[in-house]
Amino acid sequence: MRQGINRTPLQSEIIKFIQEYIQEENLKTGDKLPSQAELIKMMGVSRTSLREAIKTMEAKGVLETQNGKGIFVKNDDRNLILSQLSFLEEKESLLEVIEARKILERDILRLTVKNITDQEIEQLGKVLDVVIDKYNHGEHQNVEDKKFHYMIYKYCHNRVLYKMMLSVRYLSDKLWEFPLDMKEPFTDTIPLHKDLYHAIKERNTKKALDINDQILNMVYHTVEEQK
Repeated sequence: MRQGINRTPLQSEIIKFIQEYIQEENLKTGDKLPSQAELIKMMGVSRTSLREAIKTMEAKGVLETQNGKGIFVKNDDRNLILSQLSFLEEKESLLEVIEARKILERDILRLTVKNITDQEIEQLGKVLDVVIDKYNHGEHQNVEDKKFHYMIYKYCHNRVLYKMMLSVRYLSDKLWEFPLDMKEPFTDTIPLHKDLYHAIKERNTKKALDINDQILNMVYHTVEEQK
């Protein structure tokens, strides 16, 4: 018998619980699930958490809520339910990567502002010019965008911090490869890259940190809002 939920991330666990319930009870399309009150008691979660998970499954065509009647299985295709769970796990991973980046990049950026050479500032500016030019012409700039950030990491001139960033590269790279079926993610942050560059060039640590936080917060919220 399924046990109550006590792990995070909660939304994935609720969806997984409902998926297992549908399978174990052999529910088919059109069958009714227990009431929200019964599901809350079975899982030990709040009504708000359950409603958010149900809304997500409704948006993906797995469940259907009928006013005054209850919650029904709209599509009992196991692959559809699993794909929904995979989507949430990818989303959660991306959010965790952004959180890790924000912590590491603050220390890296402090050192970059302090240690970057005039020649490196010039090289960084050339890459930024390509990013901005492609952005202004409506072209994909994700490759150059990634290069811009990795140059900032490198120019901190601390091999340990740089390698720490590289250790999460296989995950952070996903941020530049149109994750979660987003067509043009994070382009709203591109104009801020110019501000970040000038803050580094001016060796203004506080300004650079504030702008970088703003960039990562925008990326975080973009991913967080995906459903």
